[in-house]
Amino acid sequence: MSEYFWIEKLNEKPKYKLGQNFLIDTNISRKITKLVQGQLADPIIEIGPGTGSLTNELLKDNYRIKAVEIDKAAFDVLSERFVGIPNIEIFNEDAMEFDYKTLTGPWWIFVSNLPYNIGTRLLVKLITEVPVIHRYVVMVQKEVAERMVAKPSTKDYGSLTVLFQLFTEVKIQFDVSKNCFSPQPKVTSSVVTIQRESLFDEEIRIQAFEISKIAFQQKRKKIRSSLNTIISEEDLSKMNIDPNLRASDLSPDMYYEIAKELQ
Repeated sequence: MSEYFWIEKLNEKPKYKLGQNFLIDTNISRKITKLVQGQLADPIIEIGPGTGSLTNELLKDNYRIKAVEIDKAAFDVLSERFVGIPNIEIFNEDAMEFDYKTLTGPWWIFVSNLPYNIGTRLLVKLITEVPVIHRYVVMVQKEVAERMVAKPSTKDYGSLTVLFQLFTEVKIQFDVSKNCFSPQPKVTSSVVTIQRESLFDEEIRIQAFEISKIAFQQKRKKIRSSLNTIISEEDLSKMNIDPNLRASDLSPDMYYEIAKELQ
C-alpha cells in the first residue's frame, strides 16, 4: 500500500500547528533506516511517526520501537497499521512531556522526521537531559542542520552549535526535497546523524551552553559587556580569551573553559 493510503485514513487535513509533513517517499525512509546502524539489542524511540512511513521500514529490520505521536488521528492510524506487531509500543503523548525515564537499559537510538514546530527544543532537551540516547538519526530543516555544524564567526553559528559540538559529533548525511512530503513543506530538509557519548563533565558542558545563550542574547556586544555579570574582563584576559571578542567568535571550547573557570 502507498503512503497516501494511510494518510487518507486520517480523514482530516494535516495539522499545520503540529508541523505535520508526512514522508511519502519510501526510498528516503529506507535510506534513513540504513543510517541507524544499531545492534538489534538497541531499542529505538521514534518521535512524530505520523502515519508510519519510517516506522514501517524500521520494523522490517526487527528493531524494537517506542513511537510517540501527539495527534490522536495519526495515533489511531498507527494502531491500525501495526496491529498485532509485538516489536512496537505506540503512545498518544506530547514528546515534550513524555517520561523519558522509561527508557531503561544502557543505550537507545532516537529516530525521527522531527516536527518543525518542536524539533530544536526537543533536541536540546534530550541532549542535555537524556544521556541514555546515544545515537540520533533525524530529519530537520536544512538551516537547523547547518547551525549544528557551523564554524565560529559564521552566520549560522550560535548557542545551538555550541551545545551540539560540546556534547556530540554531528554529520549531515543528505538533503531531502520538499517533494518527498505531503503536504510539501516550504523548506528543504536534511537528515543528520548525531553521536552522543556519556561524558564525565556533563555539568560543565551544560553550563558552557547556558553561558553561550547569555552571550548570544547580546551577540553584537563584546563579551566583556555581554558576560560581565558572570566573569570579569580581567579573568577573561587571564584565560587568554580576548574580552573584545563577540559571542560568535568564541569556539565551543572557549565557552567550556569559561564554565570550568566558574566552577
